[in-house]
Amino acid sequence: MIIKLMGLFSHLAGAKEVEIKVDGKRRVGDVLREVIPRFDEVKEKIIIINGKVATEDAEVSDCDVVKVMPVLSGG
Repeated sequence: MIIKLMGLFSHLAGAKEVEIKVDGKRRVGDVLREVIPRFDEVKEKIIIINGKVATEDAEVSDCDVVKVMPVLSGG
């Protein structure tokens, strides 16, 4: 699985992209917690799996591409 990290998440993980092995199906939120320190401290986030917006409960497997980014706000 390839995880592409954007913004604050790339800073927290120390990389813009991480490749990990996933056996079977796993919840994407659980995988991201293992890869990104302090993941849960960022309350607003966008998770995209294979080009489609997903929730932390979505299942992923080894062949998926995940992109995660914090929601930016401002005026």
